[in-house]
Amino acid sequence: DPTDARLRADQAVAALQQARVRLGLPAEGTDDRVVPEQTSLVAQARAVLEDARLTRDRLAGLWKEGAIARAQLDTAEASLAVAEGRYQDALEEVRTRQALLLQRRSELELARQHLADTSVRSPIDGAVSERRTSVGEFLAAGAPVATIVKLHPLRLRLAVPEREAGGIRAGQRVMVTVEGALGQARGRVARISPAITEQSRTLLVEAEVDNEGGGLRPGAFARADIVVAGDLRVVTVPASALVSFAGIEKVLTVQQNRAVEVRVQTGRRHGD
Repeated sequence: DPTDARLRADQAVAALQQARVRLGLPAEGTDDRVVPEQTSLVAQARAVLEDARLTRDRLAGLWKEGAIARAQLDTAEASLAVAEGRYQDALEEVRTRQALLLQRRSELELARQHLADTSVRSPIDGAVSERRTSVGEFLAAGAPVATIVKLHPLRLRLAVPEREAGGIRAGQRVMVTVEGALGQARGRVARISPAITEQSRTLLVEAEVDNEGGGLRPGAFARADIVVAGDLRVVTVPASALVSFAGIEKVLTVQQNRAVEVRVQTGRRHGD
């Protein structure tokens, strides 16, 4: 509810306008610069000072001629000293009002910030996955209001076995498969943990996965292939040409017009 914050902001605006008027500035404006000697308060004190100085000088000349008593000259000198003090007081008063104007300006900015804080804004683009409060509740500062999930790009957290950790580099392509989602999603390795997790002996890797269409949902489990050597050429054969018996894998090849069994060691399977 911004009512209280709006009233405090209005009050700060009025106080700022009052401080500007006391310095001889327009009530509205952003330029707070003031020349103290040009303000009415200092100008009035300066006029009184000049009048007192002229009176003292005139009476001093008359006293030298013996036309007046010494007491009249002493009174004029005392009036001049008072006028000088009032002139200094006027300068200090203007400087005090300048400082007060800066204070009022800061108070207005603070009030406006409090008013802006009454609007709850998400720092990211996304969707509300959970509303944590209801209209009318009183919340402490920092209390959660809603949970926001970012849909694009998604962050994928992977646990890579320690034996494979040496080949992981930032920027490598990642092919992601999620249960219930059609096709594969693509991403890139964005961050790599500096240490191996002791309990699982795995390396934590974070990848950013494109999800412009919103086909993937945050929180899902995924399997991923990190392409560590995308340009490596390998021999491939149809899966039906592979013979497996007792844990031994073989293929049939032709040597000197004869079919010959050759033991092989297979790598990854890609479709058929």
